[in-house]
Amino acid sequence: MYECSANDRNELESIQGQILERIQYLRERNLDIETDEILLDYYSFNDEVISCILNDHSFSPIIFGIMAVIGMFVLYRIWRLRKKKIKRF
Repeated sequence: MYECSANDRNELESIQGQILERIQYLRERNLDIETDEILLDYYSFNDEVISCILNDHSFSPIIFGIMAVIGMFVLYRIWRLRKKKIKRF
């Protein structure tokens, strides 16, 4: 069982490299990719790391701040456009 850590993104890169190497190894030897236990273990580990990354909420304040700034900018632009339309009439 994989425990989430600060190195999740590095682990993901590493395991995906191992998956590609294993697939290449199996294809070179004409072995069955679907039943290879090592490859299945790699995929399982990959799923656990991805789950950790997707469930990481440590960046939510940053994302919330960015979304708030973008939202304020959009509202400002809408307000300016309405103000210009009122002046035309």
